[in-house]
Amino acid sequence: MKRIITVCLLLTSCSTKKLNDPIQNPLGPKLSKPTVRKIWVPQEIRNGGTEWVDGHYMYRIEKDSKWSR
Repeated sequence: MKRIITVCLLLTSCSTKKLNDPIQNPLGPKLSKPTVRKIWVPQEIRNGGTEWVDGHYMYRIEKDSKWSR
């Protein structure tokens, strides 16, 4: 009898929805995507020819992400 009660409690506790959890709560606030700009920086020689910087991408955040209501 104790095993049946324990199994029933375990099954019901796993199937209940947690409304306070923001990941599982569909009614909670949502986070908007940031606006990011990808900029190519060309190769460059610095310090009178002693440093070489290879071409690379730089990512600039134009608009930060925000929580919605």
